Amino acid sequence: MNFIRNSLFSPPVDGSLGGLSSSTLHETLLQPILEHMEAGVTVYGLDGNVLFFNKAAKHFGMSEPINLHEQTYGSSAFYHPDGITPVAFGELPSVRVLRGEIVNGQELWTQPSGKAVSILVANGKLLTQASGEPVGALIVTHDITERKWAEQRLEVSEQRYKSLFEHNPDIVCWLDLAGKFLNLNPAFEVVTGYSLNDLRNQSFQQLLDKEGVKRVLSMSRHTQKGVSDNYDLSVFHKNGTRIELNATVVPIVVNETNVGYFVIAKDITKRKETEKMIHYLAYHDTLTGLPNRSLFQSKLEDSLLHASHQTQPLAILFLDLDRFKYINDTLGHSTGDRLLTQVAERLRDSVGPHDTVCRLGGDEFTIILPGMGHDDAMDFAEKLMQKLISPILLGNQGFVVTTSMGISLFPQDGTDAETLIKNADTAMYQAKEHGRNNYQFFCPELNIALAKNMMLEAGLRTALDNNEFKLHYQPQYDHEKIVGLEALIRWQHPVYGIVSPLDFIPLAEETGLIIPIGQWVLEKACQQCVEWQQQGLPPVRLAVNLSMRQLQDKHLVTMVQQTLQKTGLAPAYLELEITESIAMHRLDTVIPRLQALQDMGIHISIDDFGTGYSSLSCLQSLPINSLKIDQSFMRNMSTNTSNTSIVSAIAAMAHSLSLSLVAEGVETEAQLEFLRSLGCSTFQGYFFSKPISATECEWLLADLAAK
Repeated sequence: MNFIRNSLFSPPVDGSLGGLSSSTLHETLLQPILEHMEAGVTVYGLDGNVLFFNKAAKHFGMSEPINLHEQTYGSSAFYHPDGITPVAFGELPSVRVLRGEIVNGQELWTQPSGKAVSILVANGKLLTQASGEPVGALIVTHDITERKWAEQRLEVSEQRYKSLFEHNPDIVCWLDLAGKFLNLNPAFEVVTGYSLNDLRNQSFQQLLDKEGVKRVLSMSRHTQKGVSDNYDLSVFHKNGTRIELNATVVPIVVNETNVGYFVIAKDITKRKETEKMIHYLAYHDTLTGLPNRSLFQSKLEDSLLHASHQTQPLAILFLDLDRFKYINDTLGHSTGDRLLTQVAERLRDSVGPHDTVCRLGGDEFTIILPGMGHDDAMDFAEKLMQKLISPILLGNQGFVVTTSMGISLFPQDGTDAETLIKNADTAMYQAKEHGRNNYQFFCPELNIALAKNMMLEAGLRTALDNNEFKLHYQPQYDHEKIVGLEALIRWQHPVYGIVSPLDFIPLAEETGLIIPIGQWVLEKACQQCVEWQQQGLPPVRLAVNLSMRQLQDKHLVTMVQQTLQKTGLAPAYLELEITESIAMHRLDTVIPRLQALQDMGIHISIDDFGTGYSSLSCLQSLPINSLKIDQSFMRNMSTNTSNTSIVSAIAAMAHSLSLSLVAEGVETEAQLEFLRSLGCSTFQGYFFSKPISATECEWLLADLAAK
């Protein structure tokens, strides 16, 4: 009994069935046990007939008789482990045993009708009598379907893991609890240059610098407690270059015990470089590499905080390049950019390690000077101006760049960044008004002037629509006869009253409003002249000033022509005045436009002559009819021999060029007599009349006509 039980319950790969005679099968105690076994038990006679089978054997399809003669086996079909190839008759376990073979662990696949596939393993051996005479065959089958599926799932899982490990484009490595490498995937070598042979049982710390080791150890506390963690870190490539990684560290937990770590890391070097570049561009000027407005604001606030805590002074220098727009417009933006780069380099070389140079935009720069009070800032500004004024060579051409600088001081000129910047900017504009190429410290009075300028600029934009402009006229005399009138604009401001043209014309030029204002002056003056003529008053030539902006406007000639047509004024009664400095600017553009105006019959004159830098050759090329001696030469003429000499030279030049001569600012009899002695016949000034309103001018013309 024990011998049979040992034979039947032995492991399926064992194959040991022992010696069992057919008579023992009918033992009443053994049969119930065999019937309820999970293993299939089938006993064949030597002729292939079934002598015994249990329920499990029938379920497995192992209860069919064998026809040795015809080589057939019931209705069940068996397949090899590939699940496709049928098992041949001679390969069936029962046939093999009856043939004298011992069957040990033969795997069969079968699918009984209407049931799922079962995977069986069969063991078999001949049954013999005590004498050794064979009496039959015993086949024991076990269902290993679940075990096989589990093995297959494990194999699939292992293949997936292998695929994820070996074919993952990201770094995957396995570390023990001490942080030593146990395994790593091919991507690790691609990214870092290190192979498994290089790092096996080596610590990860050799890939990091000291700071990196401290950081990783500090950030790995969660992982040591069995929790995954993610962070960025820097490692060294085998060739020494630095690589940026984003690493996820996953603890390997077995039976609630941490036994090691998986590290999955993505190479983010390019992303980090891009982020670094984006951050740099966000806080630096792309042309010069200097800190931009954003970084300047941040640096200034930090410097102010430090200065406040340390009770130290601080200076802000705001500088603007003089006439940079002219260089940019005439020589091109490429030359302008190269010039700005050279200036930035000089500024950078002029400051100390704790100072900050910034480019706010265009040709505006700022410098933060920690620890500098009034005297130190003054010394710095003077040295900087000397350094900047040295010629800058661009190719074969040299440029002299001057600057206007404004300086504000902490804490007397402000305690916050916004106020200090505003005050330095205000001082810079004051420097420009002082003739450029100088520096000015901020003083509170500047804010009052700035506020007025801002209010004037705002009012200037609506002055035309509000009919706030008026024209006055100053007569020009030849002896006692009026031969001309100069139209002079006046602004009746609702707050400041009469505003001098010296205050608002520069604003109009700067804002571009001089174009519509100038057109209004021309049309209003021409219209007034026509009205006087229609009233029968003696016709006189009317002089109107042209600004630089107007002369540079390509629509100037058309605008003048249309104005004359609209008002009906004959061109011979219009005189257009331009200053000497305007006339000398862009001669290639000025000459054709003046020629076109002169060809229309308009009189062209140079105003304020003697204050500019024109040469005789330039004057000869200009299409002009007269020169107006600037009124500044009339002052102190009796005591200032230089003024007398200049006026004499201007008169001689006018005669040599066959130009008529007009003297402005005549206020005394002595001036009049001297000018007449030089051959000047036309005069304008308070000796004859101040600028008067249109109504007063009308009375004056009527009175002279009656004489």
